[in-house]
Amino acid sequence: MIRVSPEEERPHGLTRDRLVEAALGLINEEGLDGLSMRALAERLEVKAASLYWHVRDRGELLELLAESILETVVQPRRGAGWRQSAMATGDALRRRVSAQ
Repeated sequence: MIRVSPEEERPHGLTRDRLVEAALGLINEEGLDGLSMRALAERLEVKAASLYWHVRDRGELLELLAESILETVVQPRRGAGWRQSAMATGDALRRRVSAQ
């Protein structure tokens, strides 16, 4: 079987980024326990097997979700106190997770 790189698009325009965005939306609606490969496939209107071209398993999907969420963390301003930095980080994370 020929495997193509994860970055290449597959039928239905499925990409890792699209999986992550759909997974975030699913988590916002159903909670983390509601995130399964089958539920994600239904949300994306594809077969669950097609998700495995992009991620190995749910664990890898969770890693991608964490990376996506943490990318939004803002660097603290120079001279900002730890409380201000913690609040800014928390705000950025909340906005990212609830944006779906």
